[in-house]
Amino acid sequence: MKFDQRTIEKMEPIAKECIGDTNKEGNLQCGKCIAVCKMLANFKVTPKIHFTKILETNEVDPMLPYSCNMCYDCTRVCPKKLDLREAFQSIRKDLVKENAGSSPIKKHRGIEMHQRLSFSSLFNTTQEDKKANGSQIKPVRRVFMPGCSLPSYKPELVESILKHLQDKLPGTASVLKCCGKPTYLLGQEDLFHERYARLQDEFDATGADEVIVACQNCYNMVKEYSPNQKVVSLWSLLQEIGLPEASLGVGKGSNLTFAIHDSCPTRFVPEIHHGVRWIMTELGYNIEELEKSKENTTCCGMGGMVGAANFSLAKEVMTERTSQASSQHMVVYCASCRDAMLMGGKKALHILDLIFGETYTCSHFFPTKPYNPLINWKNRFKAKKYIEKVYNSNKRSDQHE
Repeated sequence: MKFDQRTIEKMEPIAKECIGDTNKEGNLQCGKCIAVCKMLANFKVTPKIHFTKILETNEVDPMLPYSCNMCYDCTRVCPKKLDLREAFQSIRKDLVKENAGSSPIKKHRGIEMHQRLSFSSLFNTTQEDKKANGSQIKPVRRVFMPGCSLPSYKPELVESILKHLQDKLPGTASVLKCCGKPTYLLGQEDLFHERYARLQDEFDATGADEVIVACQNCYNMVKEYSPNQKVVSLWSLLQEIGLPEASLGVGKGSNLTFAIHDSCPTRFVPEIHHGVRWIMTELGYNIEELEKSKENTTCCGMGGMVGAANFSLAKEVMTERTSQASSQHMVVYCASCRDAMLMGGKKALHILDLIFGETYTCSHFFPTKPYNPLINWKNRFKAKKYIEKVYNSNKRSDQHE
């Protein structure tokens, strides 16, 4: 196949500078990336050998780039700071171009359908809160974007956190729409930009200059592709505006300890890590800090759309991650990470479950399997209706006043 020049420029430094090779005695030199990456360990070849071969032959097995979790852990430990993630992503883009705009992996058809539905009006809504009009507060200065995975998990949590945001930050609007990260990860570059432009139109229509996100992937995408808006993580924002009063100390009577799993897309955003731990302290639950946490966190296994292309590898990553926790209970701030923890054999809750739920103890029932796609889409539709209900209720309240 023909690689784009930008792809070659991303591969060449790895082929030339990677020191992960064997010496005269046949022993591996360096290998730090292989030590932290299940994918590299499974393919049993160093990045230097991988990329040298690709450059020499102009051929690549699509399963290689599509098995990368895109978690950046390899670059974090690399003495040369070589960026394998960007090289694999660039290869994905070239593979899509060679395949008439679609991924060459047949199992990605489900993701492509997911993205078509995610940008369908059936599951999207943009709502503005006019209640703040006429006050000194700038109307619709902020917009809340719950993302995809949280509405698919529990739409009632979307409603609850939205009400809290409106209570603390009057005039907050809401945009229920995908950021397009799955499209981007498949390598469908043109389609991603087309879809993201539609999301940007929604931001601009509200007049918002700040986007509050609940999803870590959304955090990165909005930060990169919406330069006119400031992106704020919900998990750091809550430390500023406070939790609902009813949730304070709710976990003090619990006999559970929750191991915190940090999401890898925001491994280098310490204010999110601090915010999550502040929330757990305010709730009163005991926590377990994993050795690999915060900046050094391990991918849950869902990253890079690997679960669709190479599920056996994804399952290995999930199981390894959950094995790092002593507690049988884990707390996450990404609903997809929660699914991964379940598949890895743990009992897991989203942090919003703890904020808006009762006191969780060992006597509670904890689901052991993720929802099926049908339930996820039903929940996405419910989330849309719940959001619209919140704003319709505000309008009625404003009319009565």
